[in-house]
Amino acid sequence: AGPPPHLNKAGAFLGSWKAMEEVYLDHSRKFTRSGKLRRGESDGQRVIVSSIGVSNFGLEDMKKLVLGGSHVPPQIYQGNSWLVFHDPLLMNFLEEHRIFFQAYNVMDGILQKRNDAPAAHHVLSNLSRELTAAVYYEDKEYTPMISEATVVLAYFSRSSFGVIPRAASSSHQQENSSKAVSAILPHLTDSHIRQLKTAIPALMKGEDAHTSVAFMNALESSIQIHWVHPETNEEFLVSNIINPGSVEKQRSHQGHMFVAYDPDRTVRKEFVVGAAYGEDEFFTVEL
Repeated sequence: AGPPPHLNKAGAFLGSWKAMEEVYLDHSRKFTRSGKLRRGESDGQRVIVSSIGVSNFGLEDMKKLVLGGSHVPPQIYQGNSWLVFHDPLLMNFLEEHRIFFQAYNVMDGILQKRNDAPAAHHVLSNLSRELTAAVYYEDKEYTPMISEATVVLAYFSRSSFGVIPRAASSSHQQENSSKAVSAILPHLTDSHIRQLKTAIPALMKGEDAHTSVAFMNALESSIQIHWVHPETNEEFLVSNIINPGSVEKQRSHQGHMFVAYDPDRTVRKEFVVGAAYGEDEFFTVEL
């Protein structure tokens, strides 16, 4: 069984992994991939082990397992959905070594902060309605229950990650079902994915999503940018002085209007943001 783990806290897991390898290799010797007993083997206490893996390991410990001479490297890694967006080094390592990632804490970790990031949640709501319409148009006899949760699951599935969501009701079961997710996968576009790559991490952190807007001054005089209030049409200064040839970026939202003025207000140019969340838009202020 090896020495007590508390005597070697940094490397005790290696002994446990060796024991898991022995179970896996013994199973591989006795059974085929489909779980059938190989010829000449007795059934005995049948234990089917299709793969072995780890949960919540850091990158350095993963390197010890994968690069440290283990007979069987981990085939599955179970981790918090947060890692997908906020630990690129670990995710790149798993992809490089073909280790399947299975996410947990998907629903609570993403959707519970919708009140802190309403614009990001609005992205999911809009996509759920758009994708529902797309599926219904394709098959009018099937009306799937597609919610914000379904859209999130489809994103993870499209990214080749595994997810096992919990369901607190029958409606949640339908929204989380493989049938609902599979129905919208063919309709996910690159634009949808870009929006989700912005909206999902924004919801995770409780920081709202935005669109990046850049203004380039192509005039011979300096300019300033004002944001137009959508209800009152009142104009608010939001930029520094932008000199000729310079560029300034602003965080904004789709549908927002901006106005550019030169110092004498002889030039007035209006711009309406058309880019969705996760996308960039570039405006040139010129005559």
